[in-house]
Amino acid sequence: MIDQPQDSVDSPAGPLPSVRELLLARLDGSDLTPEARSQLRELLPDERTRSSEGQTGPVHLRSITAVGWRGIGPHTTLELPPGPGLVVVAGPNGSGKSSFAEAAETALTGRNSRWEKRRTGDWKQGWRNLHSPDVVPEVSVELNVGEHGEPVTVRRTWHGAKVDDARTRAEGPDGTERKLDEIVDADALDLARPFLPYSELGSMINGTLSDLHDAFFKLLGLELLAELDGRVKDAVSECEKADKHGKQRTEQLRGELAGLDDPRARDAVEALSGTRPDTGRVRALLASRSPSVEVELSGLRRRAGLTGPELREVSGAVARLREAAARAEDARHGSAEDARRLASLLEAALDHRRRSQSPDCPVCGNAGQLDQAWAERARAEVERLQREAVEAETALQDVAKARQALHDVIEPVPVWLQTDDSPLAELWRQWARCRSITDASDLADQAERAAVALEEACRQVRDESLRRLADQDGEWQPMAVRLTDWLAVAEAAEAARARRPHVNKARTWLRTVINELRDERLRPFAERSQEVWQQLCEHSSVTLGSVTLAGTPGRGRVELGVTVDDMTAPAYSVMSQGELHSLALSLFLPRATHEASPFGFLVIDDPVQSMDPEKVEGLARVLDAVAKDRQVIVFTHDTRLQQAISHLGIQATVLRVTRQTDSVVGVETVTDPVDQALAEARAISLDPWVPQDVADRVLPAMCRGAVEVACLVTARRRLRDEHGLPLSEVEKRIASLERTKEYAALALLGDGKRSAHEAVERIREGGWKLIEAFNSGTHTSLPTVDDRKALVSRTKALATAILRSGTPGSGAQAPGTPGGAR
Repeated sequence: MIDQPQDSVDSPAGPLPSVRELLLARLDGSDLTPEARSQLRELLPDERTRSSEGQTGPVHLRSITAVGWRGIGPHTTLELPPGPGLVVVAGPNGSGKSSFAEAAETALTGRNSRWEKRRTGDWKQGWRNLHSPDVVPEVSVELNVGEHGEPVTVRRTWHGAKVDDARTRAEGPDGTERKLDEIVDADALDLARPFLPYSELGSMINGTLSDLHDAFFKLLGLELLAELDGRVKDAVSECEKADKHGKQRTEQLRGELAGLDDPRARDAVEALSGTRPDTGRVRALLASRSPSVEVELSGLRRRAGLTGPELREVSGAVARLREAAARAEDARHGSAEDARRLASLLEAALDHRRRSQSPDCPVCGNAGQLDQAWAERARAEVERLQREAVEAETALQDVAKARQALHDVIEPVPVWLQTDDSPLAELWRQWARCRSITDASDLADQAERAAVALEEACRQVRDESLRRLADQDGEWQPMAVRLTDWLAVAEAAEAARARRPHVNKARTWLRTVINELRDERLRPFAERSQEVWQQLCEHSSVTLGSVTLAGTPGRGRVELGVTVDDMTAPAYSVMSQGELHSLALSLFLPRATHEASPFGFLVIDDPVQSMDPEKVEGLARVLDAVAKDRQVIVFTHDTRLQQAISHLGIQATVLRVTRQTDSVVGVETVTDPVDQALAEARAISLDPWVPQDVADRVLPAMCRGAVEVACLVTARRRLRDEHGLPLSEVEKRIASLERTKEYAALALLGDGKRSAHEAVERIREGGWKLIEAFNSGTHTSLPTVDDRKALVSRTKALATAILRSGTPGSGAQAPGTPGGAR
C-alpha cells in the first residue's frame, strides 16, 4: 500500500505534521465559539493512514504481450529494458504500438481510458482483433518487482464476448498464483497512475480535469478535509431539514387537533401555537397532568358515574307511606280515635290540676269540680280509653315511620351541582325539597313524580357523558401517539435550531482553512508543473502560473493561472492543441513521479502529436530528466522525437513496431538511423537471390537514403549548434529539400541552395561522384555481388565522413564562399 504524503515526506525538522494535526492546531488558535469548535471536533473523522504492509517496492516493466487484442493478432511481445531509462516505441499509425500501451494499462488496472469516453460503445465492440476471431484474447505484462527485481507476470484473459468477461491473474516466476493487490496496489494506481494515454491528452482539450482534481486530493492527503467538509455541510443541511420538518409536523398536527372535541386536543393546540411550541406542556398533557383538562374530564367522569334515585326503593317507601296513611285515616273515623282524643283531653285536665293544685274547672269555671274523687275517676277513665285508642296510635306511628323512611331515601343536591343551573340540577332540587313535605299524601305524590323525572334525567346525562368519554378516548389515543412522535421531532428541531448557527460559523471557517491547507500541500506539485511547462513551452507566449484545486471530490476542478503576454486568459481559449498536450504532461508528471508512488515506470502514448519543433525538443529534455530515476516508455508515430533525442545526445532505446497483413505485428530494436539504413542496404547487397532488376533499382536508392539520413543528422546538429537557428527554422529548411545534393549542401554549408561539390570532396574524395551515381544508379546495372558490396562500402565511408564533419572538434571546415551549383 502507499503511504500518505504527510507520513512519507520528511521536512528538515522531521516528518511533516498530518492534515489532522494542522487542522486541529488552527482550530485551537481560531476565534470560533466553543460550541463551533466542539461541533468541528465531533464531526472530524479519524485520519485513515494508508498501510505500507504488502508494498513490494519499485515496479518496472520487462515486457508487454498481447494476442487477439485491438490491432495485434498473433502472440507478440514488446521486450523492454527494465530499470530507469528512456524507451521510445516508434511506428506509423495503425502499426499496433498504441495497442501495446493499452494492453499494459488494461492488464494492470482492468480498465482502459477509452472505455470511459464518448464512443465507449463503439470501442467495446471493436476491442477484439478482427483477424483472430478464434484466438482467446489475452494481454499481459511482465514486471520486475521490489529491490531485487522479482519477475512477476500479470495476465488478463477473456473468457466471453464482452470486454468485461475477463479474469486477471498474477503469477510468480514458477507459475504459482500471487495476490494481485500485493503486487499492484489499487490505491496507488488511483493516486499516482503511471499511464497517460492519448485519449487523456485529448481530454485536456475539453477541460475535463475533475478526475485529476480528485486524484490530487487523495495524493495530498486531503481526503480528511473533504470528508469533514462533507460532514459539516450535511450537518447544516440536517439542521435545516430538522427545523423545517418540525414546523411542517407542528402545522399539520395543529390542524388535526383543532378538529377534535376534546379538552386535551384544545390544550394541545394552544401548546403547539406561537413562535416556539411548548414541548413541556405537551409532555405534561400526555401524562394527564394538565389542570384545565383534568377539570373538564373529571366533570365528564362524574356525570358518567351519576346515579339518581333508586326507583324501586322510592316506590316501596311511597307505597308503605300510603298504606300507613290509609290505616291512620280509617282509625281516625272510628271509636278508637275518639277514645284516643278523649284520653288525651283527660290527660291534659289531670296535668292541669297537678300543675295548678286547684280543684276548679278551667273550662266551666265551677269551683271544686276537679277534686280528688274526680281525679281518681278520670285516671281510671284514661286507662280505659287508652286501651281503646291503641289502634289509632299505632296507625299514626306507622305514618310517621313511613314518612321518615321516604325522607331518608331522598338525597340532597350533590355539591358539584349546587351552583349549576342545568335542568338536571333543577330536577334534583325538586327531589331534595320533598324532604320538607310532612303531609303523607303530598309527600308520596311529589316524591314519586320527582324521583321518576330525576332518574330519567340522570340516565340521559350519564349516557351522554359515557358516549363523549368513549368518543374522546377513541380519537384521543391515536392523537396521543402522534403527539408522542411529534415530541421527538420537535425536540430534534429545537436542538437543530440551537446547533445551526454554530455549524454555519464552523463551515465558513473550515472553507477558508481547507483552501489554505490545500494550497500549501499542492505548492510543490504546482511548482514542478510550472517547471515542466517552461521546458516544454520555452518560446511560447503562454505562461502557466498558479495551479490550484477548487471544490471538493466529485465536484472539484483544477484551476490554472494562464497568461498570454502578461494578460490573464482562459487556458482552453488561448492554448494551441500542442500547448494543451504540454499542459497535460505538466500536470501528469508531478503526480506520476511523486516519491510515494511504487511505480518505477511511466507509459505515455503519443505525446508529440500537434507539438511544434521547439516543444518536441523540450519534451525530449523533460523525458530525459524523468528517465534518470524512472523507466519512461513513450509511444509515438512522429519521428521528430527520435530526431530531437539524437540531436541532444540523449541516451534512449528505440523500438520500432511494424504491422503486416492479418495483424501480424513485429518489433525490432532501432540503433543509429544511418547504421540501420546501411544494414538494410548491406543485406540486399549480400543476398544472391535478389533479382538483378530489383537490385539495380533498390540498392542505389537505399544507399542514397543512408547518405541523406547522415546529412539530416549533421544538418540538424550544425544548424542548431553552429548557426544558432531555432528548431522550427531548421525543420523548415529540411522540408524544402528535394535532391541528395541539397541534403549535402545543407549539412556541410548550412544552405541547401549552394553547391556542395567542393565540400563533399574535401571530406571524402570521390564523394561527389558517388552522389551523382545514386541518381544514375537506378538506370545502370550492378552486374555482380562484389559491385553491390563496393557500392555499400563507398556509401558507408561517405556517410561516416558527413557525420564526422558535423561533430564539434572534428577539424572539418565547410567552405564559406557561396556557390551556385547544386
